Order: sequence, then structure tokens, then C-alpha cells
Amino acid sequence: MPAVAGDLEIDDRVESFQKFYVEATHAKLSGEARFQLWRKEGGLTAVPPGPASDALAKTLLDKAWPRYPSLIPVLPSLARAAEEGARELFDADTAILAAGNAPLHSKLILVVGQFDDNAFSLPPLDGKPATTVMPVENSAYRRVLAHELAHTIHFQMVGVTNAAGAPVGETMFLEGLAMRVAQRAEPGRVDADYAVLPADTTWMPRCAAHKDRIIKGILPDLDKAGRDVTLKYTFGKGNTGLQREVYCAAWFAFETLLDQGYTLPDLARIPEERMVETMQAALTARR
Repeated sequence: MPAVAGDLEIDDRVESFQKFYVEATHAKLSGEARFQLWRKEGGLTAVPPGPASDALAKTLLDKAWPRYPSLIPVLPSLARAAEEGARELFDADTAILAAGNAPLHSKLILVVGQFDDNAFSLPPLDGKPATTVMPVENSAYRRVLAHELAHTIHFQMVGVTNAAGAPVGETMFLEGLAMRVAQRAEPGRVDADYAVLPADTTWMPRCAAHKDRIIKGILPDLDKAGRDVTLKYTFGKGNTGLQREVYCAAWFAFETLLDQGYTLPDLARIPEERMVETMQAALTARR
């Protein structure tokens, strides 16, 4: 049964992965058979939705497979530390956003990932709570989880309903707020650590060097929605050849808003229908 810590529900699937690993290893499964067993045992990964998602998830699993033998012995300790850290970070994020009186119920699914240092969160959908899926082997576990749990809290504070197909400007707003909350929850790192994927040392210098071009290119698309435009500004090459341009623009948009005197609790209460225009105003003010 999932453990419940206050308003944070924790679904630990690490044991399920261990069961999958033993069964797949003993049966010498590979390829599609191994992938289907992984799915059956609750395997999850951060891939974009769509017809190619299973193929990409299988590729990630195949690539990670040779690295799992060294991870298996430390999984129990990683899972314990992950659960303890989650409770601390959920409380920290709730305090930073001044959300203490809100009726919050977030769910955290702890999984064994594919060493890609990725995680994702979804708003409440189809009767399910706001949910974060978090790999326990993430090399920057605490600051990434602070970011993701901030999403689940924020989703509930303003009633976010859009998921993967949100307008670009809304995605930018959500990511900008989560990055800045993580910066407060886990202070002491350089700015880049809160905006980049762990171990990516080249992204922030390129983001900063090309920020004016990135902002100019993304501004006309802020109100556009759908899978293609979302992929362009997240997993794709954007307008400058840089992946995750929406995060780059978000970082500087929120720098502007905070310099203008907004607080994170103020920003966390901006309604979903005003997120795009808020990003448009912040980016325009930088030009």
C-alpha cells in the first residue's frame, strides 16, 4: 500500500523494479519481451506523449540495462533517502509558496529510471491527484524533486487543467515558477543548476549568450498550443538550435518579474488564463 505523509502520498515502485529486474535477468529477456514486462511492473519514464512514446521508452530501457547491475545493491538506501527527502521538500515548497491553508493532496511515484536525470509532473486529471514521477537514481535528486513537487502544489493552488498540450507561454510560466521555488528550497547552488538538466555544463552559457534571440523567437508562439510546438521548445531545437528554449526564456522572464517586486506566492496565484500574458509582458520588458 502507498505510504501517506500528510498531504503527500508516496507510491514506491522500487521493489516492483527489483522484481522486474530479477525476473528479466533469470529469463534472459531482451528487447520487446523485456519492455513489456517492465511496463507490466509499473515502469514509467519521462518521454513526450504520442505514437512514438513507447519506442522511445524502450530505447531508453535498452540503453540503461547494462548499468543496472551496479545500481541494484544501493536501491533500498536510495528509496529510503528519496522518501525522507520528499517529505522535507514538500513542506519546504508549501512554505515558499505560502500554500499552507490550501487543501493539497500531491502524489509522488518513486521509480527506477534510465539514468537520464529526468522527471515529470501532471496536474490533477480524471480523478487522480497532482502527480510527480521521480527516478530515485537522479543525480540531482533533491533540487529536481523540489522543482517537480512545486508543480504539484502550484497546479492545485490555481486549478491548472492543461497538461502536455498547454500553450507555450503557460508552460513557460509553470517551469519558471518551479525553477525559482527549487532555488529557494535548495539554496546555495549556482543559477545554472536550477535551470539545466543535471551534468549539462554547456546549456546555461548557450542560453545566456543567445537569450535575446531566444526571447525574440519564442514571443510570437506564446499563445500557441499542441504537441508539435511543445516539442519544438522542449525536446526540440527551438529557433536557435538549443533544446529547452522555453526553460531559458522562463528563467529570464521570472528574473524580470522578481526584480519588479513580485513574490513567489504572488506569482503562484496568477490564474491559468493569465499566465501567457504575464510571460509576454515579462519578456517584452526585457527587450
